[in-house]
Amino acid sequence: MGDAVEGAAGAVRLPAVVPRLVRLDRVGAEAGLLRAAVVRHRLAPGQSRFTALPVASLPAADADPARVPFAIVVGTAADAAQAREAAAGFGVLDHGSGLRDLVEDPQRAVLLRAYYVTPQWQGRGLGRASCAAPLLDRLIAEAVPHADRAVLCVNVANHAARRVYEAAGYTATGRVIHGDAGPQHVMSRPLATGAHPAPLPRPERTENTL
Repeated sequence: MGDAVEGAAGAVRLPAVVPRLVRLDRVGAEAGLLRAAVVRHRLAPGQSRFTALPVASLPAADADPARVPFAIVVGTAADAAQAREAAAGFGVLDHGSGLRDLVEDPQRAVLLRAYYVTPQWQGRGLGRASCAAPLLDRLIAEAVPHADRAVLCVNVANHAARRVYEAAGYTATGRVIHGDAGPQHVMSRPLATGAHPAPLPRPERTENTL
């Protein structure tokens, strides 16, 4: 994900056009329209090697109870045409067993994966706003209430994405893992979501890269 950065690191300012984060694991007219819209997304050649697109990552999330897919939405999505215009990006929250390789306390963490902003919406601050507080933290508090830390992995060659994440409050943990497109830095930040209930047992599964 290669969105532009605005403002100083740690001081996340909402863009002029404020996005919404809409869960795609819910049944409803808007969610259905957005699901159809995001599977049509494509990224620039230099960005597509860094993240899986919803044509693959959305079915993977549907099949995994530990994953919550969401759309980054600008405006309304009352019909198919509006949904295609409003769907500005996508991401998946994952609180599954793959976190064991990323953080010391996986029971209290959630992984942001398959995350991007579409080329036509890049450069407007949407990427930074939608992976930071308050937007992402509100979604995590609803979907994964026991989590107190957001985690992500960014390719060492994806310098633009790393700058976005740093501006959103993420810092490198010092861990580097191997991904399909090369080594990745593990980054994390604390969540501004208040008190957290005890975590539930994790569903066991075989980790994949979608």
